[in-house]
Amino acid sequence: MASYRSWALTSFLLCCISGGLAIQCYQCDSNEDYTCPSGYPFDKTVNALLDCNGFEADIPGQFCVKIYQESPGWGGWQKTTRRCATRTTFGVAWGCRWSWDYTGVFMETCYCEDQDGCNGTSHVTSSVLLLVLGSLLCILRQLL
Repeated sequence: MASYRSWALTSFLLCCISGGLAIQCYQCDSNEDYTCPSGYPFDKTVNALLDCNGFEADIPGQFCVKIYQESPGWGGWQKTTRRCATRTTFGVAWGCRWSWDYTGVFMETCYCEDQDGCNGTSHVTSSVLLLVLGSLLCILRQLL
């Protein structure tokens, strides 16, 4: 019985540790990097995810952000920035917001905090599944 409790405690701690891993985001700027196009599909095979709490992150954070900007008129420009973020201007770290500044520049800002790269799978999902399966095994073992 004690071995089952120690196994349950160990699996719970492993789930907490893997669930506590930092989110991974893409980090690029279309003005500085040709692999980060603005107005074209983003190629995830060319760009790598990076750990938002790692030394490579320009801005450490707990969620990902994608900022798309477009100027009005003939000869306008487009810019896309992808990076980690620590806080939002809206108070909620998910979903997209649209705005225009006084010069007419359109800006779309999209946040996500539950998936790597805003389009990948999360470490938390797999660790929660492992926790549930471990708990069910412990309960079944005690009943038998």
